[in-house]
Amino acid sequence: MNEKQPLKTGREKNEVNFFVQIIQNYLPYWPLFALTIPVCLFFAFINYRAQAPVYVASAKILIKDPDKEGDSKVLDALNIFGEKKIVENELIVLRSSILVEDVVKELDLYTTLYNEGNVRKEELYGDNSPAKFIALDKDNIAGFGKLYFTIDWNKERIFINNTYVPFDSTILLGNTLYRIEINQFYNRNLVNKKYYVIGSSVESAAGAIIGRMKANPVSNVSTVIEVKLETEVPEKAEAILAKLFEIYERDGIIEKNETAKKTLDFIDGRLQLVTAQLDSVENNIQNYRAKQSLSENLPDQAKEYLGRATTYEEKSSEIGVQLDVLDQIKNYVIDKGAKPGTVPSLLLNQDPILDKLLSELYESEFLLSQGKTISGEKSNALLLEEQKIDRLKSDILENIANIRHNLLIEKKDVDAALNANESLLDQLPEKEKGLLEISRQQAVKNGIYLYLLQKREETALSYASAIADLKIVDNPSFSGPISPVAQNFYLLGLFAGVLIAVILVLIKEQFNNKVLFRDDVEERTLIPFAGEIIQANIKSPIVIYEGRKSIIAEQFRSMRTNLSYLGLDEAHKTIMVTSCIPGEGKSFIAINLAISFTLAGKKVALMEVDLRRPKLSKLLSVNRDLGITNYLVKKATIEDIIKETSIPNLYIVSAGAIPPNPTELIIRPEFKQMMDEIKARFDIVIIDTAPVGPVTDALLLKDYVDTTLFVIRHDRTPKVVLRTINEYYEQKKFNNMAFVFNGVKKRGIIIGNMGKTYGYGYGYGYGYGYSYGYGYGYNTNDEKLSGSKGIIKRIKSFFKNREG
Repeated sequence: MNEKQPLKTGREKNEVNFFVQIIQNYLPYWPLFALTIPVCLFFAFINYRAQAPVYVASAKILIKDPDKEGDSKVLDALNIFGEKKIVENELIVLRSSILVEDVVKELDLYTTLYNEGNVRKEELYGDNSPAKFIALDKDNIAGFGKLYFTIDWNKERIFINNTYVPFDSTILLGNTLYRIEINQFYNRNLVNKKYYVIGSSVESAAGAIIGRMKANPVSNVSTVIEVKLETEVPEKAEAILAKLFEIYERDGIIEKNETAKKTLDFIDGRLQLVTAQLDSVENNIQNYRAKQSLSENLPDQAKEYLGRATTYEEKSSEIGVQLDVLDQIKNYVIDKGAKPGTVPSLLLNQDPILDKLLSELYESEFLLSQGKTISGEKSNALLLEEQKIDRLKSDILENIANIRHNLLIEKKDVDAALNANESLLDQLPEKEKGLLEISRQQAVKNGIYLYLLQKREETALSYASAIADLKIVDNPSFSGPISPVAQNFYLLGLFAGVLIAVILVLIKEQFNNKVLFRDDVEERTLIPFAGEIIQANIKSPIVIYEGRKSIIAEQFRSMRTNLSYLGLDEAHKTIMVTSCIPGEGKSFIAINLAISFTLAGKKVALMEVDLRRPKLSKLLSVNRDLGITNYLVKKATIEDIIKETSIPNLYIVSAGAIPPNPTELIIRPEFKQMMDEIKARFDIVIIDTAPVGPVTDALLLKDYVDTTLFVIRHDRTPKVVLRTINEYYEQKKFNNMAFVFNGVKKRGIIIGNMGKTYGYGYGYGYGYGYSYGYGYGYNTNDEKLSGSKGIIKRIKSFFKNREG
């Protein structure tokens, strides 16, 4: 047979905008969204109310300008803020655990008091706190977790840890002795408060503060640092920042004073030695003059020699001091290791490169110590810092060796100049020569003594005038609250409500094992599309008749037209309607399709070949006492089994008595004779047969049929049977197969009287909607629902398991 193709196979989908597709997919389920979104918004509101407000306390500090001259080389050498990268290092120092742990100890932040309300907890601090728990040994605090307590203001005692404790007395908590200090200004009229205290170790309390603290320069070229701290109690954050700056400033001054003190100790030691030597030389001069009876004045030639020799001796002594300083620095670099300390005296060092290298070494070792406290021993950053320290030590030792080499060369030149002046001694008398030697020693020692006194005064001045490198630009202040932000909670609640509804729809549709979309059929089979029939909640099986203009009637007319493109004509006029499982609506399709042909002026025979469960006769109110089975056993004639119906031009060939062996009856020669006779008498022959899944009756009718319509019902036909239908198509077990998508329901949760209104929503023709995807469909079992009862029942049945 020459088969034609339908105008539209169903695979030619219209181009649809993605967002329009999303709307069409989920808009029919708007009642579900109307339920989930308010519920999620309500929970978002509850969660929002349960959150404690968070404030931000901030302050700005100015680090010492690196371009400003310091008071001495000692302070300049310790100027660790001269470059941007040093400022970045200082940001770490401000957030270091050592500084913050000192803040925790001095402000007693290792214990935190709360009031547990019905909605949220409230942290109590300062004047808003009824008491303070102060550890007596702040260096050994282990923490004790969470403990509830009550306050009896009349008896002036606290009940905590199953113990009554008088005000301002001590209690042992977590192996640490605490003194409970009562706030005398607390409002004692507050009752029904549920207090509790959390005791933490100093390290964990400092870590919590560091985690909420941020420090950043205000610009790339500025040494002004803005420090921010997020907290639920702004007064507490202000106190923490103020105390942090105080400790930072105090530690900076202590470090500078330790360096200056180290320099003073070095100079004092040298002064003691030089003073003793100078006293000894002066005594020698007095004794020598008295013994030799010499005057106070020396000859001019001797004075000239003495002046030169004194200059060279002083220079040689200064070089000796420089060499001693280099030895001290070398020992500091070699023996100090990674433990931070104070830089040795740099005041007597005259090499700027060495000063810079020592300052960098000090900074790197300090940061290494801080990093070990924060990050542990083996982090990548610490390993890089250790490598940097090793390089700096190597550079310093190499620089010291170069300086020492240059100093030794210079000392050699000075000694050579001294030797050149030795010839003057031969020209002097023996007595004057001895006095000159002693006087020269006196002048050298006196020069060294004056040099050391000058340096000592400079260092003492630096020691007395040491100031911190920090200056507070903006005092700590707070703003906010910055969280919780109501808008964020409500947006999250809205998103959660939409997401939950979408997930429920996906579970209902995408994870359903029944055919819901025409796409499901087209993606799994190659069968052409013949028509789509929506579901209507009416009890009559007949939905098309003369003059009816409903959507479902138009769908049957459209299917009638499509059949002509499948090859239906005067010569090929037999149509078989079947399905895979019972209940897919093949009898409904057969009846209304037959009526649609009668409206086109065709004489139609509707054959009730479902000999096991015949329905057509009952639906059309026709007596089926004599029918096909009677004819096949020769108990009736062809005229006996062809019966008129109330619809013009529609005749029904009834099934007759239900036989015990319908398959054997179909293969009899009499069945072929019956089919030939009926085809000769009618323009269109439509056969309603049994489903192909349970029995093989439909397969036996292939030779008598020109077109086969497989009925696939929305939310009824299992997806697994589509593979079987496609195999029928590929193996040509039926002639000219096409499928009808029957019972297409409105998507979503339907509200309103469906028997009277179309409702709102899109159908399942395609996943994104189809032109006939909304409205009525035939379903004799559905009841009409309207109002709140309809909504409740639809929601309850949203995930009801459907029988396959």
